[in-house]
Amino acid sequence: MIITTRLIVLLVLGALPFALSGGKPLGIVLGCAYLIFIWIIAAVDYRRTPKALAVEVERICDEKLSLGAENAISIRLRNRTRSELDLKLRDEPPYLFSIEGNVAQVKLKPRAQKEIAYHVKPHARGDFDFGDIYLRINGPLGLVVRQYRIPASQAIKVYPNLLDIRKYDLLLRRGRTIELANRRTRIYGRGTEFESLREYVPDDEFRQVDWKASARRGKLISRQYQVERSQNIMILLDAGRTMSVRVEDMTKLDFSINAALMLAYVAASGDDKVGLLTFSDKVDGFLPPNKGRSQALAIMQALYNVPLTTMESDYAGAFLYLARRWRKRSLIVVFTDLLDPESSRQIITHLRSLAANHLCMCVAISDTNILEAARRTPESAADVYEKAAAVEVLHERKQAIAQLERSGVVVVDSEPGTLSPAVINHYLQIKSKVQL
Repeated sequence: MIITTRLIVLLVLGALPFALSGGKPLGIVLGCAYLIFIWIIAAVDYRRTPKALAVEVERICDEKLSLGAENAISIRLRNRTRSELDLKLRDEPPYLFSIEGNVAQVKLKPRAQKEIAYHVKPHARGDFDFGDIYLRINGPLGLVVRQYRIPASQAIKVYPNLLDIRKYDLLLRRGRTIELANRRTRIYGRGTEFESLREYVPDDEFRQVDWKASARRGKLISRQYQVERSQNIMILLDAGRTMSVRVEDMTKLDFSINAALMLAYVAASGDDKVGLLTFSDKVDGFLPPNKGRSQALAIMQALYNVPLTTMESDYAGAFLYLARRWRKRSLIVVFTDLLDPESSRQIITHLRSLAANHLCMCVAISDTNILEAARRTPESAADVYEKAAAVEVLHERKQAIAQLERSGVVVVDSEPGTLSPAVINHYLQIKSKVQL
């Protein structure tokens, strides 16, 4: 039992007869009678307070939550009694989650049902457990509170961001619904696969004009292309020491895993073959490129199991392993970290040699703390040194990026919050312009 502020105030008022009596027996008797009366009323209030069985409690959430995303959790309450209930609930999500709204004050009308929603944001992949749900039910007179612990432990798994994939899938289905009459989804534009001939329009590029067809028909005719399908995409994920650095509320590795999964899903949806190689000081996993949603699911499972490590990455070993296991020309997307030309020398050297046979894209995450330090206006001598160091770090990073770009490598340097869209946009641009 928990006593409320109202009961405490009433008990404090019971001291007045003692103080005003001046030690006379009548005042003492009145004070004792008052206190006994208040405690009797509190006992009655306690007995009339509903027990745990008066409320049906159920937590509703997916068994697979998304890393770094706002996941909705619902608590469904149902009043089994014929009286209104005034209660407070608190859920127990895993401690590594950011939580918003897991404590709520609720009034439930007789036989009524209500759903309380809140959000959790996981900051790490893996297996986690929700705890029990705690209820505090106020007595009818508001003098006491009964507290109950409702068994509600639940095991959940945190996967790379599945919510973004669901949103993309929904948009994809809507697009296909619009084009359902065509029976086949075609993506026209600056692709490389010839689709058909049509009459020239002013917005067409000059190189699209088919001069032989134009001569035969006596008017300008343009070639129409669609985006090339069934290309090979190979994702290389660096899980070494530098990727364990935390940026904002997650590690660079986890941000990269979210973007890699989104890329795999978009590529699989576009009928491309997509594969995965994860490495740190050794190759941890390899999935050769393949088509279909089943391949995207296999990649999701593989990314779920990628561990954090403090070991230095062995780029030479990873690239040699790839060369032995996969020789077809592909788009190689490497998720790694770039610091400066010297510390990034291995990745620059091996990507340069890889670019001779493949189209390479290097994806790196900017450190928002360093970016903010470089942009901040100094207010003290310490701030000046901090800004100078941040500017120097960014300058060296730009030098490493410039070396890669001179070697023909496409570099995506993005802040964590925009990493997935940036990777997908670059992939779609490459796919529309280049035939592997």
